[in-house]
This record gives sequence, structure tokens and C-alpha cells, in this order.
Amino acid sequence: MTWFCIPDTITRKKIEKASAEKKLSDVLDSLTIDNYVSFVTCGSDIDYLNDDEYEKIVGKIEEGYSNLKEKLDDKIYGYIGSEKHNNIEFIRKQLVDFTYINALRDAVYDMKQKFNPLMTMLRQLEPRVKESDKEKVRDLVKNINGAIGGVEEVNALGKRINRKIIESVGNTYSPDIVLKSEVSDDIKEIFRNLKLKSNTMKGFDLDSLGLGSTNIIYIALKLLEYSFIRELDEIQAKYLLLLFEEPEAHLHKHIQMSLFDKTGLNADEGVQVIMTTHSDNISAASKISKMNILKKENGYSRVIQPALGLHENDVRHIERYLDSKRSELLFSKSVILVEGDAEEILIPVMCKKCLGLTLDELGISLINIGSVGFKNIYQLFNPLRINKRCAVITDMDEPIKPIGAGSQDNAYERGKNRRSELEKEHVGNIWVDGFFSKHTFEVDMVKGNEGYLKKLIEKTYVDKKAIEEKKSSIDSADVTKYGDVALKLADKNGKGWNAVLLSEIIDAKFYIPQYILDAIAFAAREELKNVNYIHTILEYYGKVFSDVSIIEGLNTSEKIDYKEMVKDAKEQNTSSIRFLNTWLGVNG
Repeated sequence: MTWFCIPDTITRKKIEKASAEKKLSDVLDSLTIDNYVSFVTCGSDIDYLNDDEYEKIVGKIEEGYSNLKEKLDDKIYGYIGSEKHNNIEFIRKQLVDFTYINALRDAVYDMKQKFNPLMTMLRQLEPRVKESDKEKVRDLVKNINGAIGGVEEVNALGKRINRKIIESVGNTYSPDIVLKSEVSDDIKEIFRNLKLKSNTMKGFDLDSLGLGSTNIIYIALKLLEYSFIRELDEIQAKYLLLLFEEPEAHLHKHIQMSLFDKTGLNADEGVQVIMTTHSDNISAASKISKMNILKKENGYSRVIQPALGLHENDVRHIERYLDSKRSELLFSKSVILVEGDAEEILIPVMCKKCLGLTLDELGISLINIGSVGFKNIYQLFNPLRINKRCAVITDMDEPIKPIGAGSQDNAYERGKNRRSELEKEHVGNIWVDGFFSKHTFEVDMVKGNEGYLKKLIEKTYVDKKAIEEKKSSIDSADVTKYGDVALKLADKNGKGWNAVLLSEIIDAKFYIPQYILDAIAFAAREELKNVNYIHTILEYYGKVFSDVSIIEGLNTSEKIDYKEMVKDAKEQNTSSIRFLNTWLGVNG
């Protein structure tokens, strides 16, 4: 942007004339402040602090000549604007050339339009075709026209038409008619008839292709169009921008990932591709360093840059880690991180069967980080970067059997270190918090769920004596006994499959460990401010546990006191009521 204060149009006209007549001083002596105008332009590349540049535009007034012109040149002064235009118009027309591809595009229809990408490139190409090549085409067309006109059937038809005219009006008034072929030899006309065809498919036509294939062709042509026209210097704009809304429309997930990986944001030097997407597949192929996330917040949209402030190595590692499943964390309203298959399988089932709501309904993505350290992922969530709640569920790994003097349990030490790190993180970061089992997920899930574990034992073992012994151990208050059975169950079935088997058994009466309820409540804190979720959980509880007072209370026309209703629920030890007590205790 440049601010100018210069003589107005009438005065500049006088100055231009006086300078040519070498009478500049006569005009200058009569100038007052009223003869000046000020305005702001954009797009000027002139360095007005450079004396030589300044002299080219203004002249040397002290030596009696001026270069000021009545009409201002936009290339020098930039775009000034008018009543019909503004500076944004200049940016669009002169600085940035952009094309918008909408989400509900009809690629087949667009490809048939006069200004489709292929036709645009061919129009730019036509003036550059060598005259010798044009002459060859004209000769070929001439021969084609002659060959068509020489076809016996065509000649015969022409003669019959001529005879019929003579029969109708007589020789005096009848024109002499000849049936001729006049295929145009104009290269422009010929180019208009060029079509995309397949080397291998007969009868290939855009109409016969699926929407996905047609979209791939259209997108490829759009990307090529920019590069092609830029090579020919046919675009005056300095920057080329392709705005691409939801490119995933009609495209198979593998094509989505390949498309972003190939085009990314580097389609060509000077060409930038900006995509908006809800596709996990595209975000998985993207780089968080070149990504903005939009989040609704208090009636407006907030732009989040997930890589802001992160070390380059951390960014690279995260980008490699995010796949189509894990990249959900970029789109969800909140996140729960777990470190095992068992948690990944069972927590969503527990939530649905015990609370009557799915994690999806609460806007929570549950991500299994596997062997990747939690910190590598939860560092994305903080006031500087992604402002979404991230609950970390992990094991303290406290041993279930006493350790001998002088010995050290490495897993337990790592568990204590994880807890220490997460507690320190939470002190300065409200978006991340840790939730810990005392031992392991399998062990801490036993108490309150003995009946379900006994059914799992029956599914797993054959020997009746072993089954009864293990059932007895499950009922024990001694963690060394019931914990040993739980761990051996998971080991025999495999942790993941063990969780699958248990998920088939559990129902609404399953006792969700408190640390998991706390994690869900933390992650869903923003969503649970909507009392409809509280209402849904209570309604589900009332039906499952036949709590008539809850059902009647929810159907009243009066204002509902949910906190009192939860307090009066008959089954206080159920997962649903414990969850609501946790939530309302913090936020009620």
C-alpha cells in the first residue's frame, strides 16, 4: 500500500503542458494546498526513497521540468480504485489470479464449457503454432474437403438436389447448386474440436466415466493450466492461487491421499493450492506445518496452526505418525490418547453401553498411540497451538506383587515418570491432563466387574477345576490373586482379542473404572455444558435401571434441576450416575 499526496487532475494537466512549454514556474507559483489530493493505492513496486526512481516519476522541479502526467499509470502508482472497484478488485485482477473449484462441482458439465481448462490452454497455444504447421493443416483439410466432395454418393445427391430445384422453378430462376465439404481449416476451429480420448478404450467419453475419474482428469487439467499459461507469460498476476473446496468429493480414499501428496501446496513455483477438507485421508497425507485448522469459538472462527512453536524435528515426527486414523484428532472436538489395543477397543463400548452416548456424539476421538510417547502427540494441544482438550489415559504399572528389597520395577518407574511429566504439563496447560490406573487397565477393571470376568474365564478355559479356581481368585480382595488372573487372561487371549471378547459380554451395569470416567468428563467438558447430554444419560439410566422417579422427573414441564435428580437416583454406584456426579461435581 502506498499513500500519495500530489496535484489534482486539472493541476497535473496544467503542469504537464507548462513543463513541455518550459513555463513550469508559472504554474508552480500559483499552487495552493487546495490544488492537492491524497489517496492510497496498492500494487506499486516503485521505491520512492530511491532518488533515481523518484526523478523518473516526478522529474526535477528545481531545474524546471516535471514528469507528472494528467493520467496516472496504474503500473507506476498502483491501483487507485473507483466507485465501481476497490483495492480488493486490484488484488484479484492484477496481483493474484485465482480459480475456485467448489465441492459440489460437476466435472463433466465443466469440461463441456467454452472456457474449460483444456480449451483455455489450446487458445493460448494457437498463436504460437508455426505458420508452416498451419499450412500443413490447411493442405490436409483441403484434401479432406476434396475427398469428401469426390465421393460418388455425395456427387449424386448434389445433382439430384440441383435437378429438383430446376423442376420446381425452371432454369431461369434456379441457382446452380453444388454439394461441397467445407471443413474449416482455421486452426482455432480445429482446436475447438479436440477431445480427450483413451489409447486403450474404444468409445471413451467423459460421459461414460464415473464421477471420480472425471474429477481426476479435471483436477489434473486445472493444475496443468496454471503451469502452462505461466510458462507462456500469459498471466499478468504475480501469484496464482487454486482454491479447492473438499477435493475428496467423488474420490476413492487412496486417490485422495495421492492427490494431496502430489499437489500438496507445491503444485508449481508461484502456484499455491489451498484446500479445505474434512477428509482424514487427505489430512493424513498433509503436513501440519502447512495446515490451518478452523475452530468455532464463541460465535466466531479461530484459526489454529498446529505446528506453531514446535521444533522442526518434532513436526517431522508428528507428520510421519499421523495416518488416516490418527489424523482424526485434527477434526474432533476433543481427544483421548491411550497406549493399547484393549483401551482402544473397550472404552468406546463402555461409553455407549453404560452412558447411552457414543464418543462420537461427545465429539471425542480416541487415539491409540501404540509405542509412540504420549508427549510427542499431546504437545500439539496447548494455548499456542490446538485449543482442544486432550485426556491421556495410561497405566501407573504399580506391581501387584511385592518387589524384593533393593529391586526396582522399571515399568513402575516409567509410570511414575509419565505421571510427573503430565502433572507438570497440566499446571501450565489447561488443555492436557493425565488419568492413571493404579496397576494396569486389565487389573484395575476387575473390581465391580467380577461377574463379567467370570464369564470371560468360562469363554477362555476348558478345564473345570481351573475355571473354578480362577473364578474364586477373581472374587478375592487380594490384588495379587485377582490381578494375576486378569493378566493371565489377557496373555492367553492376547490383549486385543481379550478386549473384544469382553466387549461382547458387558452391558449397562458394567462398572467403568473412575479414572476412565474422569478422562471422558475432562475431554467432553465443553460438550457436556449442553444439558441435552445430561438429559440423554439420565433418560438412558432411568430406562435401564427402571428408576421411575428419574423417568417422571425428566418428563415434567417444569425446569429440571439435574444436580438434584442425579443426587436422588436409586443406583448411585452405576457408571452413568458416577459419571454425572463427576461432571456436575466439577461444573454443576
